[in-house]
Amino acid sequence: MTTYLRKYRERKYFMRIILSINLLIVSFMLVSLLSAYWYSEKISLDMQKEANEKVLSQINYNISYMNETVKNVAISLFYDNDMAHLLYSSQMDRFEDLTRINKLNKTFAYNSFIHSIVLYNSKRNTFFTGGDDAISDGTSNLMSILNGFLEGAKPIYKMQLMPVEYIPDAKHPERTQIVFSLFMYDSLAAYSKAESALVVNIKPEWLFQKLELMNRRSANPANRIFILDQNQEMYSSDEGTGPDVAGLKSDIYRHMAASPGQVAQFTATVGGEKQIVNYMVNGSINWVVVDMEPYAGVVAAVDKLKVVFGTVAAVSLALALLASLFVSSKLYSPINVLLKETKRLPDVDAEPFEEKDELRYISYSYNHLVERLMKEQSRHEDNEAIIRSYYLRKLLTDSAGFTDEERRECAERRYLSVDLDQKCVIGVLKVDGYSAFKDQSRGMDLRLLHFSIANIVQEIVSEELRSDVADIRGEHLVLIYEAPDSQDDIHSRIGALIRRAQKVVNDYYHVTFTVALSDVVPHYKEMTSYCERALDYLAYRMNFGLNTVITPQLVRRHWKQRDTQISPELERKFVEAIKANRQEEAYRELDGIRREIAGMSPDAVIQAVIHLGILIKQTVRDMNRNKLAPLSIDLRSVDRLVFEKETLDDIFAEFGAILGAIFMDQKRVDESKDRVIVDTIKDVVRANYTNPNLSLQEIADMLKMSSAYVGRMFKKSETVSVADYINEIRLLQSVVLLEKENLPVNEVSEKVGFSSPSYFFKLFKKRFGTTPKDYRIKKAMNP
Repeated sequence: MTTYLRKYRERKYFMRIILSINLLIVSFMLVSLLSAYWYSEKISLDMQKEANEKVLSQINYNISYMNETVKNVAISLFYDNDMAHLLYSSQMDRFEDLTRINKLNKTFAYNSFIHSIVLYNSKRNTFFTGGDDAISDGTSNLMSILNGFLEGAKPIYKMQLMPVEYIPDAKHPERTQIVFSLFMYDSLAAYSKAESALVVNIKPEWLFQKLELMNRRSANPANRIFILDQNQEMYSSDEGTGPDVAGLKSDIYRHMAASPGQVAQFTATVGGEKQIVNYMVNGSINWVVVDMEPYAGVVAAVDKLKVVFGTVAAVSLALALLASLFVSSKLYSPINVLLKETKRLPDVDAEPFEEKDELRYISYSYNHLVERLMKEQSRHEDNEAIIRSYYLRKLLTDSAGFTDEERRECAERRYLSVDLDQKCVIGVLKVDGYSAFKDQSRGMDLRLLHFSIANIVQEIVSEELRSDVADIRGEHLVLIYEAPDSQDDIHSRIGALIRRAQKVVNDYYHVTFTVALSDVVPHYKEMTSYCERALDYLAYRMNFGLNTVITPQLVRRHWKQRDTQISPELERKFVEAIKANRQEEAYRELDGIRREIAGMSPDAVIQAVIHLGILIKQTVRDMNRNKLAPLSIDLRSVDRLVFEKETLDDIFAEFGAILGAIFMDQKRVDESKDRVIVDTIKDVVRANYTNPNLSLQEIADMLKMSSAYVGRMFKKSETVSVADYINEIRLLQSVVLLEKENLPVNEVSEKVGFSSPSYFFKLFKKRFGTTPKDYRIKKAMNP
């Protein structure tokens, strides 16, 4: 009966193990289901975000297009000669002013989206208006609001549409309307009423109709699209922007400050309901387009997965319980047999079986026997290795104190492979990039790497020479090679063997190392001093590069080089090439400086590299003092070169990259400045081509630049001269008039700015291969 109860307890414990495993599996499945649910929710939100971003992008494009269209109208008006007279003339001419105002009204009539146009003449303190009658007859307060803007009551954002709310009819002050106003004036600074200004007011119906259509895309009335202007004022196509929605402004601008991207999404509670808020910033006029969606509507379909996942989890748990009972009874039989065999092992002082499970008992018994066997086997080997390491370190750190008795013991016990009665060569080995490898790895990884490298080097070198390797518990390995008297080229022979070892280590571990060899050591008592000399040779790794073998012969060639600094002539040519933007010459001089530094001692190399970095930084600072748009190159990286790079190749590769960045930045600054001027010239020509006196000199005077510079820069950018470009625009406009207007050819010539009809005929025939009259006839016959 006692035996039966004992087996029952053992099997019951084993069943608990199986049950626990199944519960873990079920738990993992539950976690997977929850993750799937969360992931599904995320996908739904991402899909909705992508759809909202498309809508916002379309509205954003419409706003930008509207702003660019209005800007073009404002520019054409601002540079029109008649409008310029209204803006800047100090003398009143009623007849001429009336003619110009009629022209202003025609501009209004031709552009259906314009609400009204206002010109303010600062010299006469007079407003000229065109468009909506209410703005001139005084029934609207729009003029007083615009005058308030000009007087500084509110900030003006030049060449950007700004929503302006006004009362169109003084008899009904409760009825307000909105126009989008664009201000244009000469000054680049903040506006002052001492200068004239042009204001173009745009009807808002087009944009608000787009917003209303977007708001109607869903039956849920909680869906809203609205805009925030430069002053953080909220505008919408309906009355949906109540106090709750208006409270979103602070959340939107707080998210914009925390996440400076142009598009973003976040959740907020509005009117007690969780909402998904998407916004997009219009960079051209600093408006923010906002879309608000109910959170529950987006994730409604995903919530249905909860029921499915819950049902699957319940069924899986029940099946796991049944499977646990069946599997545990089948698996226990072989474990019971293994337990009986384990109890027969000798000298196993295991814990009482009644207090632990079967598997723990078997594991304890096996580990106990293996541990005793390994301890007995390795004790002798460890003691021998410790003594051998001790003698190697003492020989390298205090060879003068190494006694004859210790030497005889090393020979008798074979602690050293080399014969101390023979001459030898000391080598010092260091892993390349040791500091970075140490930061990325643990101390044990470095010890294992040193151990592997030491074994590979010793195995390869021992094929031809007797050698030993000592790990001095630092960043270096010390190599000892026996040098027979018959070997005159011992350094070449050792170097060839080490290079083989370098290739093997690089192939297996993707790690390189550098070795510096000492001169031949005449007696083992002098090993310490020769080891120190090899460490000094290792410093020349900066000159020769990584993964090299540095021999005394290589180092002696550098001892003959006495220069400790860069020649002034090389420095001067290098600086002049950078300042003059002569790239090939600058790289050539940099290569000459690199060759000159490579022949210096390690200490002089560091000083020269630091000096070269300071020279580059000072050159860039001198260049920035003479530029309107300074170079934006980050010079702080120059200071880190000496401390982060291990060789001159790496350091001068970085110097070359810094030069490339400097030249690229210079090119960007020059091209950006030239592009602005070329675009301005084109705008001036398109606005003034009807002026017969329009010429390169007149455009240069307007830009306050020399005509030679303007002409050369335009020709370089557009491959045609300014005069040819003016004629091209005039000819293209003449084609339009010939096709659409029934005007005499001479009048067409005059309207497009040609003062001489014969010159117009000549250019037209050269450009289109026919005379203007024949061109009109052909177009009439072949419409």
